[in-house]
Amino acid sequence: MIRRSRRRDTDSPAVPPAPGALGLPAVPAGKPARRRGAQLARTLRTRWWPRFLLVGVVLVLLSAYLLTGAAAAWAGISGVAVAAVAIFRGATMKPEDYRREVPVPPGAPGPGTGM
Repeated sequence: MIRRSRRRDTDSPAVPPAPGALGLPAVPAGKPARRRGAQLARTLRTRWWPRFLLVGVVLVLLSAYLLTGAAAAWAGISGVAVAAVAIFRGATMKPEDYRREVPVPPGAPGPGTGM
């Protein structure tokens, strides 16, 4: 029994030729394609304080819309406190504070030991 592909080879392409590669429209080289929310996603991945700010806002919204009584007060106050600390610490950080230390292999002396 011979298996045949469902795809039939024809002389004419299924998609009309376009100027870009693979039949995609050409994009000017000076303007890279950007996804919506890519900047927000990158910020949330690389910085700690926007995550805490987001958690504080979620706690405040949770206390305002879903909780009642003492639980709402506790969640609201803690949400405001977390958001305030995140805003204060994020505003006072310098670009040097975001630099990462170089990795140290296991068993090697640490960067501050001076060995």
